[in-house]
Amino acid sequence: MADRPNPGDLWGGMSTGVAITSTLLAGLLLYGGIGLLIDHLAGTGKVFTAIGMIGGAVLGIYLIYVRYGKIDGTQS
Repeated sequence: MADRPNPGDLWGGMSTGVAITSTLLAGLLLYGGIGLLIDHLAGTGKVFTAIGMIGGAVLGIYLIYVRYGKIDGTQS
């Protein structure tokens, strides 16, 4: 569960923002790279690269929701 930053600490939420941004970029780069490799091996255009990037973005958003989307461990 994500820790809540201290309201008096102005940089408290900075690490959360960096973690969210890193998760999104990692999903795009990892799955986009896998798609690029498949395109290179199959000799196709950028079809699998686009599919991989979209899939990586969706997976990154899902992971961010799972990690940071719930408040106080309760489900609504």
